[in-house]
Amino acid sequence: MRSLQVKFSLLVVVVLLLACMGLAGIAIQHERAALVAEVGKRGEALARSLAGGAAEPLLAGDDLRLAALVRETGEGAGIEGARVLSREGGIAASLTDAERGQPGRNLAGTEGSAEGSTVVQEGNRLVAAAPVIFSDVRVGEAQVTLDLGVLVEPVVAETQRQLAAVAVAVVVVGVAAGLGFVALLVGPLSRLRAGVERLSAGDLSVRVPPTSRDEVGELTRAFNEMGESLQQKEHIQNAFGRYVSDYVLAQLLEDPEGAHLAGAEREVTVLFADIRRFTRLSEGMKATDVVGLLNEVFQLVSDRILARGGTIDKYMGDSVMAYFGAPLTQRDHAQRAVAAALDLQQAMAARGPTAPAGEPAAVQLGVGIHTGVVVVGNIGSDERADFTAVGDAVNVAHRLEKLARPGEILVSEAVQRRVRGAFRLRFEGERQLSGRLEPVHTYAVDVAGTAPPEER
Repeated sequence: MRSLQVKFSLLVVVVLLLACMGLAGIAIQHERAALVAEVGKRGEALARSLAGGAAEPLLAGDDLRLAALVRETGEGAGIEGARVLSREGGIAASLTDAERGQPGRNLAGTEGSAEGSTVVQEGNRLVAAAPVIFSDVRVGEAQVTLDLGVLVEPVVAETQRQLAAVAVAVVVVGVAAGLGFVALLVGPLSRLRAGVERLSAGDLSVRVPPTSRDEVGELTRAFNEMGESLQQKEHIQNAFGRYVSDYVLAQLLEDPEGAHLAGAEREVTVLFADIRRFTRLSEGMKATDVVGLLNEVFQLVSDRILARGGTIDKYMGDSVMAYFGAPLTQRDHAQRAVAAALDLQQAMAARGPTAPAGEPAAVQLGVGIHTGVVVVGNIGSDERADFTAVGDAVNVAHRLEKLARPGEILVSEAVQRRVRGAFRLRFEGERQLSGRLEPVHTYAVDVAGTAPPEER
């Protein structure tokens, strides 16, 4: 009988041990799959980031910048390789010097889209690839190789050691404890995966409560910190997006110190628009009505300028300053500025009178435009700075605006040389601008007889 009890006990122990091993194996496979998926997403993000920065240097043949981008990408733990392939498939830059110039293997989709990124598992490694896109044209491919032995296997091995110790306890306390442990192990990964899916769908408020202090718990806390960082970035974009241009906001988020926004000389076309007879127009109006009128007019002005690719520099009382050709280069900046001015005048004409009945007053703009070299960038102190344009071209455009009659667009000879043939211009003679010794040849744009070109 005792022998039978021993044999039965041994049989029970073996069954429990096999059950524990089976459940532990399932849990480890789930964990490994989840971690491999997370590593793959990280690799895709790194490959897309490398592809986004490599387009211009790859086209320009800037090997030093490509090498710097590859080195920066390869600094993370578990990154075994990083490389940039040219359009022909050759390796233009790599963490391994011996690979440079060798033929590579394209892995990402062949379509000219940033959506063609992919992850390929090769043994104990994951290779993430993303196409390098410039102006919707595929010009190469970025690849990042991650070592699963460094990123996944230590976590899995630690989990295996924990399960081996727990398996002994499960044999003692029974199947219930074993099943409870397996559920406790798989639960955090399931919640973390569900959180990742919600975050990928755009829910930046999702948080996963950490339930352990092991690697899974650290991964959960890292996930929560990433969600908080993304949510904070979204709040900053929503808050400051109303006060600065999209370009300046993107540069500030990328580089909080503003190194990308340092002043640089650029040829631009500056536009000033001012509401004529605004003092008389607003006479007798309540302050809130004056603000409402300005907001309404400036909304029309802003929409037309932005639609033509201009940058709004500032609002000054009842006038606005904008420029074309910066911060993004535009070869046809002068034509864009004149087209925007025509849009403004036509929008004001379509708006109609705003004064009380019996008064002929309507909102009319005087516009001045000049092309010249200015310094565009951060101007100010360490505590407060504006992204603006400064130079003589700004002053000339401002003076021309002061000379313009209501509903008129005055341009300088520099603008006339760049837009003649595209618009009907009338020579207005030489004008002596305040503060300048040399007179300026001025031209008036035929507002009534010129149709603005299609927006680009």
